Amino acid sequence: MNKKSTFSIITIIGLLIFVFYTSNSEITFEKNKKEYAEYLANHPYTKRSPLTKEEIKAMPKKDRPDLAFEQDFLRTMDPNTKKLHQDRLVKALKYGKKVKQDASSKSATTFNWESRGPKTVAGRVRAMMFDPNDTESKRVFAGGVSGGIWKNEDITNENSSWAMVNSDMTNFAISVMVYDPVQNNTFYVGTGEGWGNADAVNGAGIWKTLDGGLTWSNLSSTTNFEYVYDIIVRNENGIGVVYAAMKDQENIFSEGTDLFRSVDGGNTWSVVSTEPIRDLELASDNKIWAGSASGSIFSSSNGVVFSSNYNSSLPSAGRVELATAKSNSNVIYALIASRIENSNSPDTFVTGLGEIVKSIDAGVTFTNLDEPSDTRDSSVPNDDFTRGQAWYDLIIEVNPTNQNEVYVGGINTFKSTNGGVLWSKTSSWDSRFDNSVSYVHADIHNIVFRPSNNQLLIATDGGVFYSPDNSKNVNQNSIFPRNLNLNITQFYSAAIDPVNLNGFMGGAQDNGTVYLYEPGISNTIEVLGGDGGFSFIDQTATNATESIYYIASTQFNVSYLYDSSFPATDYITLVNNRDSGNFINASDYDDENNIFYSFNDKNEITRVILKDDFENQGFRDNFNGVQDIISTPLFGNSDVTHIRVSPYNVAARKVFFGTVTGRLLIFDSTDESFEIINEPSNVFGAISCIELGASDDEILLTYSNYGVKSVWYTNDGGDNWKDVEGNLPDIPVRWSLFNPLDRKEVLLATEAGIWKTSDVTAETVFWEPASSGMGNVRVDMLQYRASDNLILAATHGRGMFTSNFVDSTAFVTSVVSDEKLFTVYPTVSKGDITVFAKNTLGKVKINIFDTAGRQVYGSSLDFSVNEKQPISLNIDSGIYIVNLVDKDNNKSSRKIIIE
Repeated sequence: MNKKSTFSIITIIGLLIFVFYTSNSEITFEKNKKEYAEYLANHPYTKRSPLTKEEIKAMPKKDRPDLAFEQDFLRTMDPNTKKLHQDRLVKALKYGKKVKQDASSKSATTFNWESRGPKTVAGRVRAMMFDPNDTESKRVFAGGVSGGIWKNEDITNENSSWAMVNSDMTNFAISVMVYDPVQNNTFYVGTGEGWGNADAVNGAGIWKTLDGGLTWSNLSSTTNFEYVYDIIVRNENGIGVVYAAMKDQENIFSEGTDLFRSVDGGNTWSVVSTEPIRDLELASDNKIWAGSASGSIFSSSNGVVFSSNYNSSLPSAGRVELATAKSNSNVIYALIASRIENSNSPDTFVTGLGEIVKSIDAGVTFTNLDEPSDTRDSSVPNDDFTRGQAWYDLIIEVNPTNQNEVYVGGINTFKSTNGGVLWSKTSSWDSRFDNSVSYVHADIHNIVFRPSNNQLLIATDGGVFYSPDNSKNVNQNSIFPRNLNLNITQFYSAAIDPVNLNGFMGGAQDNGTVYLYEPGISNTIEVLGGDGGFSFIDQTATNATESIYYIASTQFNVSYLYDSSFPATDYITLVNNRDSGNFINASDYDDENNIFYSFNDKNEITRVILKDDFENQGFRDNFNGVQDIISTPLFGNSDVTHIRVSPYNVAARKVFFGTVTGRLLIFDSTDESFEIINEPSNVFGAISCIELGASDDEILLTYSNYGVKSVWYTNDGGDNWKDVEGNLPDIPVRWSLFNPLDRKEVLLATEAGIWKTSDVTAETVFWEPASSGMGNVRVDMLQYRASDNLILAATHGRGMFTSNFVDSTAFVTSVVSDEKLFTVYPTVSKGDITVFAKNTLGKVKINIFDTAGRQVYGSSLDFSVNEKQPISLNIDSGIYIVNLVDKDNNKSSRKIIIE
């Protein structure tokens, strides 16, 4: 056989092998994708029955935290392992630091993010601690859920503001915070919110500081523990011995939940109990008390051997929350959760409060106490003050100086002055149901007494509340919010007002849909209660009183229209289907055609067609427009996770849809047809964002799952996709945004803050962190306003932030024209300046840059209305260039100094 024939045979065999393995690979991929779709379709979270009318009526409070957790789990889990991987997030944060510090960074632009608030609307707080190093006991540390650690220097002063302590921890749920009684500068913080279910907000073990909270490090020995339920530090012969109830979900270091002990500050650990411990308390005699997840109470004097003191006889006993009386080590109280029948919906069950027990003989015997009855609040069952949420909000504490003064919290708070015999209500979550006591936000997670004072703090889903005198806290105006700049609000969405330059709206967990309207860190107006979903502001509006529409959504497929053209109309119901959609439901609004789209059910999209601008849209439940359903089997019975209305072709609008299984569809409004767009090969997961570039053919597609290639680019409508994930770490990507001034530049909203690239079309795409000012917090959405190139970021734990895209051609370092278009005074200020120009100058764009060419401010001014325009800048001290561009593109600049 000649060499030519041999080569041909070898070539054919090679091709056959290639085709075989390629074919097998494709078959395996399709098989895995199908299995993933079936897994999602049959998952208990997907198959959960909708709430009944009775259940909805019984739960008018703001949030359903369990449903939020469940939805996020299904969209961020690794499709291969079916698990969350918070350890990858920790690695991503460390990697991001390294990339940011790399001097060879390939990006020229920098984004400095400005906090916009909310100023006094806070999110969930579980952990609080008075600083043991403050002799006046005024300094308080608090931990937000995905909002990091915060500090208030004087909690007794309502004007004392909170400040963030460590931006590296903004992604993690802070569950507990304690200090070492031997070394008071040593603090331990546990992360991971494992109360709702096995797939709640994960953490990354324990963080530690040795300098009173100035610097923090993650204990490497605990990184794989997703949930830290509780920590205590006990003085054992002059050594601060740490005890931690931790759960390793992946069973790498332990199976289930174990109680660990460390005698070397958390470097190494030993298991002292394999019981599923949820709460740890230290009595005044140094005995350790532990409450389990199944109705049992244990104790230990030596910290090594634990004895059983009580086992609840409840048929389905759950979480135990303990409190010890510091004034008498023999007195122990316990709240015990239980699976009980839902009084508002027969034959259904919730996890409510099962019993309250008390011991006055150091746990030898326990007796039952009567539970508080919330008779004045019709939304709370009289026999369960947790309203079926004892798994989530449950706390009991004893006054350190009085063993008989006991406080409990669930939805509201109660107090007993006779050891739990009688209870008095001390707070109400809503004055509509009970205005006889002070307002405190619903869902009580912690109660902490101020040392040596008759005062206490309450941690809630709405931040921190303060009681300056416990003897008066059964009256109105006796408990007060302490949330100034405690900016840990968890936003799901954001919208920019086209008229008010400082107007922003967003839907937040636990805090409804709010509108921010002030420069800098803004106060808010609540537009809609309940958990806030997606929100929109009509971008075609030209002023605040003519045809500016606000759309706010709450849980599931429920949305309302607010029409400023008709002030007498407080709201108009667009969609009211609580039996369909997702908890935070995908939707989008076509501003130019006045059409709202939202996910309804398997293969169904709700379409709401509003009347033309300036026409009466209706009143409350009487909508004058048209609501219909558009459907197609091409969705494959998958939930829709993203909807994007194209900004192009107004008369022939296209709408894009992405699903939880990675299917990408396009809807043509001219013939109402659906078409499947080619998806990126060998990737499946939840599509989180469909970002359109210069046309409908330029698409950036992102996925929110761990373990997948999460960023893809096409410029030919999906015929060819390019993997542009580049050096991005393995983290969920939740949103993306092209820079319209330079479409090669792209921002990503990720689980680890904002990341950017200067060229998404490059052969090798380079990403780097771009979160200066906001920290590495989870970001859910990005929005853009063309009039001033403003970017709005909705974070899930740090409120809202703004920055600006920079038009490099607009930057001027010196005066372009000898003619002075304007003047600025004073030229040296703290940030408050006035721009003056003749009214003939009319409308202009103003941009302010630092000496490195980075834009720090952008806006539009109209001197025909007012020749003197005041501007308040919240920027660092330094030299800045103020640049004005008029309608004829004449440019002029002035230099100012900010002190």
